[in-house]
Amino acid sequence: MAKKGRHSYRGLRQYITIILFVAAAIPMAVTGGSIYYEYRASIREKVTTQLEGIVIFHKESIERFLEEITAAMMVTTQLKPFDKTVQSDVLQEVFNSLQRQYKHAFGDIGVIDSKATHLAYIGAYDLLGKNYSDAPWFKEVMEKRVFVSDVFLGFRRLPHLIVAVRQGDGKNSWILRATVDAARFGSVVENVRLGHTGQAFIVNKEGYYQTRPRTGGYVMEKSEPGDLELKPFDGVNFWEVQGKKGQKVLRAKTWMKDNNWLLVVQQDVDEAFAELYTTRNAAILMFILGGILVAVVTFFTTRLLVRKIERADEEKSVLDEQLIQSQKLASVGKLSAGIAHEINNPLAIIGEEAGWMQDLLKRDSLKGLREMDDFKDSLREIAQQAGRCKEITHKLLSFARKMKSVIKDVNINELVEDVIGMVGRDAALSNIKIVREYNAHLPLMYSDPSQLRQVFLNVINNARDAIEGGGEIKIETGIGEGDTISIKISDTGPGIPKANMGKIFDPFYTTKPPGKGTGLGLSICHGIIEKLGGDISVASDVGKGTTFTINLPLELKRGGI
Repeated sequence: MAKKGRHSYRGLRQYITIILFVAAAIPMAVTGGSIYYEYRASIREKVTTQLEGIVIFHKESIERFLEEITAAMMVTTQLKPFDKTVQSDVLQEVFNSLQRQYKHAFGDIGVIDSKATHLAYIGAYDLLGKNYSDAPWFKEVMEKRVFVSDVFLGFRRLPHLIVAVRQGDGKNSWILRATVDAARFGSVVENVRLGHTGQAFIVNKEGYYQTRPRTGGYVMEKSEPGDLELKPFDGVNFWEVQGKKGQKVLRAKTWMKDNNWLLVVQQDVDEAFAELYTTRNAAILMFILGGILVAVVTFFTTRLLVRKIERADEEKSVLDEQLIQSQKLASVGKLSAGIAHEINNPLAIIGEEAGWMQDLLKRDSLKGLREMDDFKDSLREIAQQAGRCKEITHKLLSFARKMKSVIKDVNINELVEDVIGMVGRDAALSNIKIVREYNAHLPLMYSDPSQLRQVFLNVINNARDAIEGGGEIKIETGIGEGDTISIKISDTGPGIPKANMGKIFDPFYTTKPPGKGTGLGLSICHGIIEKLGGDISVASDVGKGTTFTINLPLELKRGGI
């Protein structure tokens, strides 16, 4: 039964632990998840806003750079007529002015007539007399007046781009064309630094690099198929792709130059969201530590709770056992009282008959009997034993009537003597001597004799049980302080350790082995004495014995019980 009970409590402990842990962990997880989700959204918005700002800023810078160049060349064609510009010294002056204005961004400059023939040239190559009538750029500048090319090799066999503006109409038109160094143009984009992995580059609509990416690739090299989405769109787009090293890359891109160039700004996701990941790792660590703390608190709380439940169940079990035992004792007491009552009549008859026979033996007709003395001794013994039995049944009946509270005059000495009469034989068999030191001048007190009898019987029985191998129980009565009567019951037992002195009146506290006592006796005695207006105290020395002192008022106050 006990093994089954421990198993049941172990299961209860596990069940409560799981419930408490889940109840604490779920709100913690929901709160942590919500905070992380909001923080993650905030960080993502911050990163995308930063990338969008970089993309827009560089788009505007590149477009402004090209617009300023074309505007400057257009102004030049307006200020310098064809017949002057085609002169080498004038063209050299124009070239030098543009170089100063744009920090030597130009590689060369030339003048081309309406038939696509290179008429004047300032630069490092021999391009005079070259005809560009089949070049797509010539046709486009003749049609649109302004042309900015992609990066290409051309006659120079070096990456460059050209800016060409047309002046005049029809046969009178002419073109001022300048070459922009690809490295100088690329520096506008390639100098973008965003952490350790951030970079920017431009590809044309066919996917050829117009500037060199920092992570690999060359100008005019074609990007890997599928690496870039080249379908035109408006505004700035974001998406995540897998990088060459397998890492995730966050890209922001926008189209520029009439959807001919795609400007891309990208950064590794791990670096872009480093702050988020640091916070996430810290949150996970805090969640784990919090979970461990919750688990530890839950474990010890559950353990304490289950132990209290276990102890309450044990006390309830003891109380149930005590109630059952009390019911048995009550039944036995009731049966004993009935038996005693039934025995009283035969004992009275036996006593009367013995007395009548003693009277008969006094008649003259029987004086000559030889067994006269034996008859008298037998009848005297019968009468004496019948009287003793009657006295015993009388005491038994008195004790059986204890449950009914009756307040009346009580002689403490006689009441204690009645109790001793009930336990005296057992004490004698245990080689225990009962010493009486009664105050013969005690006044009568007004109290409940049946409940006092129960108290004295309990205390004396405890004293008897405490003594092993013989000893002494001393009972003293006397006048106490004020209008009280003092009863001291001392034994020569082993005494009570100091550590247990404060527990002896606690319910269910007992030093007796299981089945020999419930620990309720002294608790009940304490309650009875207090209810009768008195007090009970104990003094004990280990190895010397214990003394219970009961002080009772002479007059029980009205309404005391």
